[in-house]
Amino acid sequence: MAKFLALFTKITVLIALLHQSIASESLQRCRRDTTCVLTPEVTEGPYYWNTTLMRQNISEDRDGIPLRIQILVNDINTCTPIADAAVTMWHCDAGGIYSHYIQASQNVQNPQKDNSTFLRGILLTDANGLVTFDTIYPGWYIGRSIHIHVKVHLGGTYLNETSYYSGAKYVHTGQLFFNDSFSDLVNEQTPYTNHTGSRTLNSQDGIYASTKGYTLMAVQYANSSSGFSGGLTTTVTLAVQGLSSANTTTVASTTDGSQESTTSNSLTSSCGGHTGGRPFWFW
Repeated sequence: MAKFLALFTKITVLIALLHQSIASESLQRCRRDTTCVLTPEVTEGPYYWNTTLMRQNISEDRDGIPLRIQILVNDINTCTPIADAAVTMWHCDAGGIYSHYIQASQNVQNPQKDNSTFLRGILLTDANGLVTFDTIYPGWYIGRSIHIHVKVHLGGTYLNETSYYSGAKYVHTGQLFFNDSFSDLVNEQTPYTNHTGSRTLNSQDGIYASTKGYTLMAVQYANSSSGFSGGLTTTVTLAVQGLSSANTTTVASTTDGSQESTTSNSLTSSCGGHTGGRPFWFW
């Protein structure tokens, strides 16, 4: 009888520990599911153009190291991916030149716009909130660190490549940045070596400073054994305000300068029940 009681006690303790572990994981999952960080917004800059080009590969004839960027668009109200969000991307080429604004990029007096479209495109997120752009690693121009521009619109209609994505609500304008040490390596490669001068670093860029590094991307070799010749890849998440939410949302500043949004009534439905103590079958 004593052995049986000892065994029963051990089993009870193990069950209690298992329940505590499950409850802890459940609570952590609920916290993750109901708290998101709003991606900081910054200026769109002077070279935005409402392009009609729905395409994954935006490189066209621009030389440079191939770069694949996967972007996840999340709704901060629900912490779930947003399908059919329109993500627009644009950036300069290896020499610091923007399409449609070539003369302005070259500091020509009284610049005229042109019809070039390189390194610009728009894509709609899939059911998982994802888009993937194939482009090149950007170059730089005086006064700015290396970056890529993005915009997110929701609720619009895109008919075809001869019409704009229209009727949408703007929800995010931002910029994506690169690690300066990695950019040093990139700028030792052709054609980036053709661009001479003093490059602005992230630490010298006021726009980068305003993001607190939140959109600093971790770039990797697509094939570690091939180096730059095999291309590069990176991923980034843009957490934005969705068009509608069934929950009340409060926004507060966080220590890193971004904003944190907590859904106030999700815990009632998804995190209810026991959070500690004896297993529920002992009550």
